Amino acid sequence: MPSIRIASSLTALAAAAALMAGCASAPTVTPALQQARATVRSAEADPGALKYASLEVKKAADSLRRAEELSAKRESPADIDSAAYIASTQARTALALAKAQTDEDAIKAAEADRERARADAAAARASSAQAQAANASADANAARAQASAAQADAAQAQAQAAALQRELADLQARQTDRGMLVTLGDVLFEFGRAEIKPAAQNAIGKLANYLNQHPDRRVLIEGFTDSVGSDQANLTLSQRRSQAVAEALRARGVDLARVETRGYGEQYPVASNSSTSDRAMNRRVEVYISNDNQPVRARG
Repeated sequence: MPSIRIASSLTALAAAAALMAGCASAPTVTPALQQARATVRSAEADPGALKYASLEVKKAADSLRRAEELSAKRESPADIDSAAYIASTQARTALALAKAQTDEDAIKAAEADRERARADAAAARASSAQAQAANASADANAARAQASAAQADAAQAQAQAAALQRELADLQARQTDRGMLVTLGDVLFEFGRAEIKPAAQNAIGKLANYLNQHPDRRVLIEGFTDSVGSDQANLTLSQRRSQAVAEALRARGVDLARVETRGYGEQYPVASNSSTSDRAMNRRVEVYISNDNQPVRARG
């Protein structure tokens, strides 16, 4: 009887161990990974993305596969999220490229319609007075085609700006008349210092990832301080902080030939300096990203 009880206990222990092992081998699935799966699936199902941005779709699928491998190996959530973020960014880029190309096709079609209308009008003018009526109709068609082309241009620019804002959504980017603006608050640095805190490295990494995905974009980094301290000390500190952000981007592969830095000290405050919270808002670094391959316009 004792031997039977011992055997039963060993069997129960073995079953429990097998159950625990099964649980331990379950993959780690994070919200970022779930989002990446959905975004990559959208890109893979989009005919325009497959036609015009097949390479970006493949990159997104490969990056998602990497994230899934990390998940299956139960790597850290941070590593999984990093790979998933790259996959999502690449998939969104593919969708944005497809939208832009579709809009460009519409522009070309409108231009072809306009040229045909002009040719018809020229032939009509050469024939008779009736051709003059045809010419007026052709001019109207050309005007409509030009309006359609202008609308397509505007839609393309809006789509590109929206795609850029979506890719930088985690950094709370917003569109301005100087380009996309990412504001890095005073949590980036210790008070009075220009060394970037370890806790801020994630935000810097996301910004660098985006810039490496868009090598044609130009960058302007502007540093600001509150009113505590002398004007010269604040100006120097703001310059050092903007340069520190530039160096952090360079360390992550961003070419500094694309990057300009400025320091404005306590100029251009976004809040009064009458309270601790207002001064904290004024201690910031603003990163402007161009909407094209041209330098970001300086402050007026």
